[in-house]
Amino acid sequence: MSTIRTLLIPVSSNFFARNFLRTDAFRMLREDKGVRLVLLTHPSKVPYYQKIFGGERVLVDALPSVRGFFSEWLFQIIELSSIVTRRAHMDQVTFLFREGEAHSILRTLARLPLFLTKRLFRIIGYAGQPWRFLLRAAYRRYPSEHFRDIFLRYRPDAVFTPTMVFAEDYVLLREAKRRDIATVGMVFSWDTFYSKTFLRLHPDRLLVQTGKIKEQAVRFGDYPEEKITVTGITQYDRYFKKEGIVPREEFFKKIEADPRKKLILYAFSGKAGLAIDLDIIDILHEALANGEIQESVEVLLRPYPRFDFSSEKLEKLRRRYGFRGEPCTSAIGTSRGEWEMDDEALSLLTNSLAHADLVITMYSTFFIEAAIFDKPLIAVAFDGYKHYDYWNSALQSGGVPEPLFLPRGIF
Repeated sequence: MSTIRTLLIPVSSNFFARNFLRTDAFRMLREDKGVRLVLLTHPSKVPYYQKIFGGERVLVDALPSVRGFFSEWLFQIIELSSIVTRRAHMDQVTFLFREGEAHSILRTLARLPLFLTKRLFRIIGYAGQPWRFLLRAAYRRYPSEHFRDIFLRYRPDAVFTPTMVFAEDYVLLREAKRRDIATVGMVFSWDTFYSKTFLRLHPDRLLVQTGKIKEQAVRFGDYPEEKITVTGITQYDRYFKKEGIVPREEFFKKIEADPRKKLILYAFSGKAGLAIDLDIIDILHEALANGEIQESVEVLLRPYPRFDFSSEKLEKLRRRYGFRGEPCTSAIGTSRGEWEMDDEALSLLTNSLAHADLVITMYSTFFIEAAIFDKPLIAVAFDGYKHYDYWNSALQSGGVPEPLFLPRGIF
């Protein structure tokens, strides 16, 4: 009789369900009779995960809360501040001046001490690998037993940390290493090493999505190249396999649109750019109303998953502009973080891409997803109605002839 091996997995991000648990990778693990999976998720989500993902060899338990501890916050601040990329520099400056208005001077001054602390660690960060080695050594030796009961209850053979960003992953990784348990980590996203981590701890093996991210793991994370495996992007498999695509008429009926018209898909880019996104939607509506876009079109708004609109806010946009819009996540509770990209949400995403005739977004990996479907793409590279000096100078010099340029004949 073969031994069943236990793999412990923290679900520290809502996106992990989309990126892994709803892909063939998870299905293959779940069907392996030699593997028992233990998913650790937020206590309020345990019943949902048990219902959707649980099974004979898939157990679900509560993920210990570690984000509120000062020590974890401090190590994260030092780590992020020590990343010396331009993106990390931009994040620090944005942190200080994020309101961008004169009346926010008091709030800016209140953030100044932490900003200066971050700048100090950025300077130290230029020491490079020796400084990162010192931080990793200090973090690994910091005492903690947050997952002690979990280890005693399940006695895992291996731990899989699927983001290498959030505190839960690193605390679990640290405690697993002290128990000599095998560890595997996976990079969270394409910009992980530019702004989110330099790998506070090294797992035994590291999974990355692309060859470029592998180079970054070696360069910025000091990770041994021979221990890295390039996996591809599992959540994109459904696009290449054309899973769940329904006829155009059926999809348009769902979003209450006219299938005889062309479809412009506008994808929001996240909380930081929300005000600009709303400006662009207004500009797009004005272009349609003034006849600058002569084709008869429908516009489908796609909110950003992590900062999804409430149904009420989305309905206001629908009524104001006559655009279409569907929530891109499903609420499984009442708090802000209790949302999931379930099968219905993924079907909406796939069909939106499959049936769009043009995709517009500001900054998002949505470009990659649209490119898989070979769709025309427009990138928004200005700040809506804002009057920043750079934008004004570009207009005055004649370098930009109009606020939003839609190439003629794009359809």
